[in-house]
Amino acid sequence: MLYDAVANTHGLTIDSFKALVAPRSIGWISTLGKNGIVNLAAYSFFNAVSEDPHFLMFGADGRKDSQRNAEETGEFRLLARHLRAAQGDKPHLCPSCSRR
Repeated sequence: MLYDAVANTHGLTIDSFKALVAPRSIGWISTLGKNGIVNLAAYSFFNAVSEDPHFLMFGADGRKDSQRNAEETGEFRLLARHLRAAQGDKPHLCPSCSRR
């Protein structure tokens, strides 16, 4: 089967794009809004993109609270776990996600 990610004419009921990279890790992205509210969200698209200087990135479909908060405050935290380990994890287990 030829998979064209742009045309998306594969005929599958669910888009298999995310399955192309396996195993896929889950990154819990924690941000703090200007209003003091902590936001925690799971992202499958994240990575370290530079060693010197150290840069991390995450990506989403559309503009989300995590992106807005990171842009407004200039920071975010990443807790990366392998998908199998993350399936049973709960967001409240992340020590850096407690309210400041």
